[in-house]
Amino acid sequence: MNNLSPDQMPEKWSNIASAYHSAFEKLTVQFANNVIEQLNPKSGESVLDVAAGTGAFSLAAAKSGAEVLATDFAEGMVDYLKRRAEQAKLDNIKAKVMDGQALDITDASYDISVSIVGLIFFPDIDKGFAELNRVLKPGGRCAVVCWDCPENFDMMKLLKQSIETAAPEFEMPKQTPVWARLVGEQALHEKFKQAGFNKINVTTIDGLLTLDSVEDFWLEFIASSPPMIAMFETLGEENTKKAGEVFVKLAAANKQQGKVTLASKACVGIAYA
Repeated sequence: MNNLSPDQMPEKWSNIASAYHSAFEKLTVQFANNVIEQLNPKSGESVLDVAAGTGAFSLAAAKSGAEVLATDFAEGMVDYLKRRAEQAKLDNIKAKVMDGQALDITDASYDISVSIVGLIFFPDIDKGFAELNRVLKPGGRCAVVCWDCPENFDMMKLLKQSIETAAPEFEMPKQTPVWARLVGEQALHEKFKQAGFNKINVTTIDGLLTLDSVEDFWLEFIASSPPMIAMFETLGEENTKKAGEVFVKLAAANKQQGKVTLASKACVGIAYA
C-alpha cells in the first residue's frame, strides 16, 4: 500500500514499544478500564484485542479471567506485550502479529472484540470495523475508542506553543494526522452503523495524564510515536531541546497540588453484533 504515514508502518512501531508504554500507558489504561467496566468480560469468555499496542486492555481483560488474544501489526509491540504477560504470570493471554484489516481468525468465534485507539491508525478504518464485527459470535460485544477534538488536548496545545516559541520559523505539519481521521461521538457511531453493528452507544470520557516529571515525560514523548520522531528529527536537536525547555515551563504553570496533569477526551463506543 502506497503513501502510508510513518504510524501506519509496523517497523516504525516495533522499536519504540517501551517509549510508547512509558509516555501513554497511564492515559490509555483509563480507557481500557472504562471498556472493561462496560463490557464486563467474564471468566472463560473469549476476547480479541486488535491493535493492542503494549497491552493495557489485554492485560486487564486477562486479569478478569477471560481468554485473551492480543493482536498487533508490529512485532516489537507483540513481543513487549508477551513479556508483560509473562511478568504478570498470566497464562490466559496470547499475543500474535496480525493485520487488523485482515485478521487470520475464524468468523463468529469471539465473545468480545475491542480496539482502543488502535484501528484509528489503519489505512482502511472501515475494514477494521468490519473485521471486529466478522469475528464476533451473534450478540457479541464490541468496543472501539477514538479521540475527541484532539486539537483541544492540553498535550497538543502545549506542544504547538512550545515549538512555535522555540523555533518560530519551523513549519508544523499541516496534514491531518491519520489517527485524527476518526474523531467525535457522531463519527464513531456512524462507523459502527456502517459496519452492521446494533445497539450502538457512544460516550465521551475524560483522560487525565498526571506527570511525575515533566522533563522525563518530554524525553519519552518525543520518542513515543513514529510521527513525533519524524517531526523532531526535522526540527533538529538544538530546537528540540529548546522546545522541551519551553514545554516544561508551560506545563509547570498548570501545576496543581505539586503535579502537572494534562487533560484530554476520548470517545468510547460500545455495540453488539
